[in-house]
Formats: sequence, C-alpha cells, structure tokens
Amino acid sequence: MKLISFAAKKLDMLIAILTTREMPEMMPYDQEVIRRLRDLNIVCEVVFWEDVLTLPVESLRNYNMIVFRTVWNYYKNAEHFSQFLNILEAAGIPTANPLEIIRWNMEKSYLKKLMQEGYDVIPTVFSDHNPEQAFREARSNNWKKMVLKPMISGGSYHTFVLDAEDEPLFKEYIREYYHNRPFMLQEFIPGIADGEISTLTFGNGYTYSVTKVPQAGDYRVQFQYGGQYRAHETPAELLKIAERLFDRHGRNTLYQRLDGVWHNGKFLIMEVELLEPDLYLNLSEEALQAFTESIVLQIREKAGTLTV
Repeated sequence: MKLISFAAKKLDMLIAILTTREMPEMMPYDQEVIRRLRDLNIVCEVVFWEDVLTLPVESLRNYNMIVFRTVWNYYKNAEHFSQFLNILEAAGIPTANPLEIIRWNMEKSYLKKLMQEGYDVIPTVFSDHNPEQAFREARSNNWKKMVLKPMISGGSYHTFVLDAEDEPLFKEYIREYYHNRPFMLQEFIPGIADGEISTLTFGNGYTYSVTKVPQAGDYRVQFQYGGQYRAHETPAELLKIAERLFDRHGRNTLYQRLDGVWHNGKFLIMEVELLEPDLYLNLSEEALQAFTESIVLQIREKAGTLTV
C-alpha cells in the first residue's frame, strides 16, 4: 500500500493526539504514526485529556484536528470525561472520531440499538436500577454462565463471570461494585476460549482482523492477562458486517473496531469500539500505513485546506 503524499512542500498543520496521563507514551505504534505524519509536515502534539479540563477553550483552537487515541481511563472518570467532550464541542475543532460518535459509543447501551437494527449481538440484559429483575430475566434465558460488566467500561474493568444459578455471588458483586451504577448481563459464550475476533476498519476503506486468544483457563483476552494476538485476513461474511457498521456511522469515521465471537455459525457482536481501541498496528505494517493515510484523509476533509 502506497502512503498518500502531498504536493505542497509545507503544510503547517497541527493536530492533537489524545491520551491520558496514565499512558503518556501511548502505544509504540502511535509514536510511529506520529513520526510518519511528521514526515508529511503534519505536526502532532500529545495532549492529556485530563489537562484539557483546566485549559481555556481558546488554546484548543490552535489545532486543525483532534484525534482520540489511548484515553484508556475515561470509564473510571466518566463524568469528567463528559465535561471534557463538552469543552471540545465548545472549541469547535474537528475530532476523529466525531463527538456524536464518541458520545454514542461511551455507554454500551448502544448494543440495544444495534439489536433493534437487526445485528446479531451476544444475548444481553440491560439494567439501570433493578438488579434482581435483571438477574431473573437473564436466568430465564437458560444461560449456563453469564458475564456481568458495567455499561461504561473497558479492558475487563469490573467484569465478572458467574454461574447462572449463583445469585448470592451476583448480589455480592452488585453490593461491592454496582451501587447505583448501570450494568449489563451477557450470556457467556464458551467459544471465547478459541479466540475473540477484532476487525479493524479505517476511513480509507482498509480492513483487517485480529484473533485474540485468552490464556488457558481465563476468559479475558487482553494482553495484560496473557492473551495472545495474531493478524489475519477478514472472512467475507465478517467483512460485510464490519462495512455495514462502518457505513452506519458515516464517512467522518476514522476508525472502528468490531469485537465478537463465532457461535453456531453466526458472528455475535460483543462491542463496537469507536472511542479508544487498541488498533493492533504492531501486527501489520500495511495496517500501520493505512491508519496513517486515513488520518491524512480526515485532515483533508475536515480542515478543507490540504491538496494531495
């Protein structure tokens, strides 16, 4: 894949790459993206989203675009993060992904909307206030095991697997972690042991997939829990689902990560990550170039001042 090139010798473009103070260096591949953009005369500044809460709105207007990357603690500070999004909106700077997509994706109740639109989603019960009713509803579905997770979460934060008959343990989790906190219960799909599939789609149309296999005896696929990753081509059926979802969000989308698992011949959606996903660019040079190109295309479309 040939990286996009510019006719202009000097672009003098400045973009902010968002992360958190907890992860100042982001991922190594993020640093490589920054270097490649710099070679195209696009300057990137790493900005901690927490710091924006104390900055004047005017200071953000120096940027031509703001890119969401490793804001990986937002779910622990959801109220402050919502304030941060309001500040970005007031600044009027183009963001990737767009703020309306970010807000939609913050809370996993979006899965309910996808179910209504006909997407195959892992069977899920949503609860805002009545834990006992939610547990009874989940158990009535004859699930053997279920996964309890917050509506706003990431990285298996406060996520637990329990037997469908173990109501005392469920109540214990609710008391300790979920007081006045919306949550969801999902059927535990045993096929997760064979690997969760993540399909990445970028704004230039590039798509690739990664299989994430949990450590033996675990269900969590994240690398910090011993998960093993490998990149591979995307099957035609999965590609169709990913492209349909990407089109749903609109042409201003920079990246989408579709997570799910195969079960009884269907791909069941677990999550659609549009806010701060790991993009696994370390697994594919082609994907690394495609993502860099997609940022360039976003700048051209959003800023409206670049010539290629």
